[in-house]
Amino acid sequence: MLNESTIHEYISNLNKASTHEEKLNLCTKGLLELFPIQEVHLFRYSPLGNIAEGILKINSSGLHYIGHVRDDLRNLPPIYSSLRKRRAMYISNEEFFEKYGSKYTNPNEKNDHFIIPICFSSTPVGYFIGRELPRNFTCDEKLLSFLTLYGKLVGKIIESNKEGQSIGKLSKRESEVMQRISCGESIKEMTKSMGISEYTVKDYIKSAIKKLEVNNRVEAVAELLRRGSIS
Repeated sequence: MLNESTIHEYISNLNKASTHEEKLNLCTKGLLELFPIQEVHLFRYSPLGNIAEGILKINSSGLHYIGHVRDDLRNLPPIYSSLRKRRAMYISNEEFFEKYGSKYTNPNEKNDHFIIPICFSSTPVGYFIGRELPRNFTCDEKLLSFLTLYGKLVGKIIESNKEGQSIGKLSKRESEVMQRISCGESIKEMTKSMGISEYTVKDYIKSAIKKLEVNNRVEAVAELLRRGSIS
């Protein structure tokens, strides 16, 4: 039977993941394992500009990257409201389609949804969309509270891991990505040449910018050139 201890135990096991991407995959799969959900979409979110970007989705057919999805959440009231309240929300398929359109759901399907904020220190940093719920499913406040807790624990473990990274010194992969950027290679080209996802490339860039204490990738490349770290 699902309870808070079960959720805490599952999240604590995410520390065993060897990479950030593996941790994201496992926390997304956790919703399928612990809750009555058969498909999950994971998005990152920036409060600056209220922009959401797709990362991945997992369902019965496997894992799929959804980096092509990008939205201003102010145009998507149910998700925006859930993130502002930092509380999981249940929404019917009819209402979901009315607010979102066909990009996210099919109006001919009976497919209700969960919106699950991912928060760190009370700040929303992403969210899950859980769909393909069982027939005759009934949602209650207890389940929503468990989903809210899950999102908070995921945010804490993912973001705290990023905070623990050293400042100034780039990892081998981060340096490689920045070197490729300086040579004019695009993110899509790097996904093929390095054999990693588009999200992972973006994560390396974001991490490098943070460690170098600059504002964007152009400044990051300039700083690395100044240091002689790349050529």
